[in-house]
Amino acid sequence: MAILDFISKPMEPSEDDPEFQDWYSDVSKRSGISPDPDDPRHYYDYRSAYRAGAELDESKHLPSKFKHDLHPDRFIVGKDLEIYDSKYRKKANLEDMIMQSFQRKEYEERIFE
Repeated sequence: MAILDFISKPMEPSEDDPEFQDWYSDVSKRSGISPDPDDPRHYYDYRSAYRAGAELDESKHLPSKFKHDLHPDRFIVGKDLEIYDSKYRKKANLEDMIMQSFQRKEYEERIFE
């Protein structure tokens, strides 16, 4: 999902199969997140993670590749003190980091009105 798609189309609640609901309920309880898989503060595609068979790791995180482009922890500092794009597993691009911060601010202003 492109950044602009995510901004223009916030996730809408949808009907889910019972297996997804069970899986997400377990993930939310174990990781201490909202019980609503469509909470706009997640910035994460739980349905794709579920379809891929993703499970929580030892630090109670799911794979970064399912993060939305606006995820607050998309850009991280590595052990070598370089900044990395955790979603796309590459060194961060300064322009992407700047654009992401402005776009996330715009999105959050809209969802928290």
